[in-house]
Amino acid sequence: MYPMNGENLLVWNVRGLGARARRNVMYQVVSLEKVSLLCLHETKLSCILVNLINDMLGAGFDYFFLPANGAAGGILVAWRTSEWSLSQFRTDSFSITAFASMVNGPELQPFWLTTVYGPQPDEDKVAFLNELRAVREACQGPWFVCGDFNMIYRAEDKSNGRLNRRAMRRFARFLNEQLLSELFLQGRLFTWSSEREHPTLERIDRAFATTDWLDGYPDHRLRALSTDCSDHAPLLLQTTTITWATKRFRFETIWTRFDGFMQVVCDAWVCPLQNAAFAHSPV
Repeated sequence: MYPMNGENLLVWNVRGLGARARRNVMYQVVSLEKVSLLCLHETKLSCILVNLINDMLGAGFDYFFLPANGAAGGILVAWRTSEWSLSQFRTDSFSITAFASMVNGPELQPFWLTTVYGPQPDEDKVAFLNELRAVREACQGPWFVCGDFNMIYRAEDKSNGRLNRRAMRRFARFLNEQLLSELFLQGRLFTWSSEREHPTLERIDRAFATTDWLDGYPDHRLRALSTDCSDHAPLLLQTTTITWATKRFRFETIWTRFDGFMQVVCDAWVCPLQNAAFAHSPV
């Protein structure tokens, strides 16, 4: 059982916020899931007024946005001011970055939040990753990066074999350079569908974090929600949860890069069992 709280973050490519029906769905999701921080992509809006925010989210939200280019793109970050404080905003071509802290959770560490809407053309993906490198250089400390990356870094992230392996290697190299680990996603293997008779499925909506962010939020939970108003699955992050089950062991690939890693593994592998003396005791 995972009780809900007011510190839930929604990450979603909404495919446009101009239609009232879509804003109504957003209002329902925010109310049902107790969302207090939103990272929305592909708003398709060049200007976002406070009346639209109140209509879509209700009262008590502040916001910051990256305008769409015509009817394409656009990013919106909105937060409930009674729960979150966001400052030091930075906008780039494909992302918004802000320093985020919880108003009612001083024991939880603040962090840099970057939400992205990655480009679709392959020729722009190098500039996209370089932009994130520049963001990281300017924003040191715990870092959480989420959004629609329009990129994959593993073959299993796509339902067919039509892969751009050069772009995959670039993405994987970027993640290793920046020491970013992907948050475990519950409930879904893929987050996007081409919605054709024989659809292509991909996992392009993702969330990554540095080790110090993971240390600061060890009880987070990321899961996929369902909706029929977008071809992207909404992702809901609970920053703090309480579980009554044994915690799942999670292997971090960054561990292999630490000095002495192999020696620790070898020592643990060959150590004798504490109860070995009872292994052959008669029943």
